[in-house]
Amino acid sequence: MPRTATRTRRQKVEEKERAILAATRAVFRDQGPERAKITEIAKAANLAEGTVYLYFKNKKALLLAAVSDFYAELTHDAEEAVKPAQDTSARLAALAYIHFSRVLEHWSLIAEAMSHYLPSPDYRETEAYALNRRYVAVFDAAIRDGLARGDVKADLSIATMRDMFYGGLEHLARSARLRGSKQDAEAEVNQFLRIFMSGIMDRPAQGGVDGALVARRLRRVIEDIEEQMQALQA
Repeated sequence: MPRTATRTRRQKVEEKERAILAATRAVFRDQGPERAKITEIAKAANLAEGTVYLYFKNKKALLLAAVSDFYAELTHDAEEAVKPAQDTSARLAALAYIHFSRVLEHWSLIAEAMSHYLPSPDYRETEAYALNRRYVAVFDAAIRDGLARGDVKADLSIATMRDMFYGGLEHLARSARLRGSKQDAEAEVNQFLRIFMSGIMDRPAQGGVDGALVARRLRRVIEDIEEQMQALQA
């Protein structure tokens, strides 16, 4: 069989899989995993329902694949975001924006996926744990570089800083969804960054955090979430 034909068939398979995963994330985001139906996911992907089952045997398999796809994208975007940053504060600010905005947008997907693993003593052996570790490694690298630069206080635990960073941002994102308040979310994320930075930094950053840029980006994300919530209530 010609190599070109084989490559074309493989490309078509990959395109359908990407379409299914993108549709899954969109439907889960808008309706929540519990209410989402395979029929609706197939429709959003412009595919027959039977085609979805050729790729994923059930809804649980589809959920896990969507989470894996989400974390792969999130990790890539986090790695790209820190590349142009010149100092530790700028890197952490970039990571904070990405994490807050993605959790805000895809909270139901993350919560549903993690709920199956967190109570389990075998969580560290799961794919979910491996995906999370690859993602937070970007934060760990930024902190280690900050330690090497002398920016970050040397007597602080990286694990503790990591838990406070991501845990705090996730709490803010959940609160923002519940309140639907743009101004509160913007102010709280900016306050979070100031408080977190002042707690871990051994010396002030030269560039600082562009609060206006962060606010504009957060405003766009929150407006999108508000539109989704209003559509669900209509």
